[in-house]
Amino acid sequence: MAATVLIVEDQMLIAWHLRDLVEGAGHQVLAIARDPAEAMEAAARQRPDFAMMDIRLHGGTSGLEAARMLFECWGVRSIYVSANLDPSTRAQAEALQPLGFIGKPFLPAEVIAAVEQAAKLVPG
Repeated sequence: MAATVLIVEDQMLIAWHLRDLVEGAGHQVLAIARDPAEAMEAAARQRPDFAMMDIRLHGGTSGLEAARMLFECWGVRSIYVSANLDPSTRAQAEALQPLGFIGKPFLPAEVIAAVEQAAKLVPG
């Protein structure tokens, strides 16, 4: 079953690459957001099944904060796609029931596998 995905990434080339991979795997990208405010606006318009979340976002904002807001408001869980996946960051993310972690730089196969696994885990 096709999942709906919100991409939260401030580097547009990476965001577009993720979008192409997600859509190429047969899923729908609802929006690309650069910071927590844009992520919340996008999720308010149409609830995604899950988000693909960078940890460090535009203007020094936190992807963990964006993920927390999405999770607390709408139960939207995240796949974290970041170069900042140290043990402390992972521990903070664990409270938000992550769907997975992908380190940057990533391989397309890693992204596709994580999206396919997440699509099986979310209600839909």
